[in-house]
Amino acid sequence: RFDRARQACNSLRNRYTSSYAVYDMDMHEKEVYSAKLLEDFDRALAEKQLQVLYQPKYNIKGKEPTLASAEALISWQHPQFGRVRPDAFIPLFEENGLIQRLDRYVWREAARQIRVWKDKIGYTVPVSVNVSRVDMYDANIVYTLLEILEESKLEPGDLHLEVTESAYAEDAEQIIETVKRLRSMGFLVEMDDFGTGYSSLNMLSSLPIDVLKLDMKFISTAFSEGKDTHMLEIIIEIARHISVPVVAEGVETEEQMTALKNIGCDMVQGYYFSPPVPAEKFEVCLQEARRKQAAKE
Repeated sequence: RFDRARQACNSLRNRYTSSYAVYDMDMHEKEVYSAKLLEDFDRALAEKQLQVLYQPKYNIKGKEPTLASAEALISWQHPQFGRVRPDAFIPLFEENGLIQRLDRYVWREAARQIRVWKDKIGYTVPVSVNVSRVDMYDANIVYTLLEILEESKLEPGDLHLEVTESAYAEDAEQIIETVKRLRSMGFLVEMDDFGTGYSSLNMLSSLPIDVLKLDMKFISTAFSEGKDTHMLEIIIEIARHISVPVVAEGVETEEQMTALKNIGCDMVQGYYFSPPVPAEKFEVCLQEARRKQAAKE
């Protein structure tokens, strides 16, 4: 009874319009579901239920979009629940300390796959991997990443690191120090989910980042009924001032892509070009990009 009362109480955190909560079947089922995901994590890793998908990023500055890089994303095909959305298990793993193991799994799988593409078709693009807040506090993160690169015989430029804006804002000094170490080793660091956190413009101008990545909700809001892209223009102008390219994620329509191109956005990512796809499907994008490059040469 105490455990269930505590869970009901905890559900009120950051809910300032409610002063009480009731433990019910919905809360119970959610608890059982979360417990099952945590219990099955080791098995998911061992049986490759967790699949790394790749979503392309396209450079839109030229006459026609060109493949520039990709982001590695995770999908869980659970034997009981079917496809489990990342937003169902990633926050759970962040709370329970499993996120580091998941991140390292994705880093290794992405690195291994890049090596396969290099050997098989002689062409690849950098792949961005997510680096959680917990990873950034790990004193051995640089050595872990270098070890993964050594295993697959890759260079730091092959893996780009995406760090969320909220991580920078939460403990700026320590995060900045870690980012500086990573960049000094040759890694390119992207600020992910910009537009959802609280970093000031002054802070943005002083942060050690190589790419600014706009959050998909920020994009969808800008292209809502009002279609006010003025704020996007301001951010892109600031990024240009500090010599940092901008990636817009969550781009779903030609209208959005064209508008972003017209206001100076450098790269886009989203369903307009492609959803996250398995490695074998992304390989088709690589082969096409290689053919276009060869034709230009």
